[in-house]
Amino acid sequence: MRKHLRKLVLGVGMLGLLAMPMVVKAQGIDLTINVGTDDQAHFDFKGGPAHHDRLIWQAAQQLKNAKHTLWKAPNDFHGHKADAIMAINHALDQLKACEGM
Repeated sequence: MRKHLRKLVLGVGMLGLLAMPMVVKAQGIDLTINVGTDDQAHFDFKGGPAHHDRLIWQAAQQLKNAKHTLWKAPNDFHGHKADAIMAINHALDQLKACEGM
């Protein structure tokens, strides 16, 4: 009996997961990830290197270059490209916080 109940619960759960995209679409909920309109989003270290800590400026430039490389890549890397870009955006935000911006 327990085995059958476990299978039933698992089956209902799987059915719910399969139905979720249709429910979300029917409700008009947008689950797309916004990584910005261009590869420069989140990069606003204005004033050039003279106005920023040298190490933070260098790290920001390296992150900007990595983000640009990912942005231009034709592959989405099994869905991880957007996550990587968001992680770079977060790292840039943390660099700004380090400077007290």
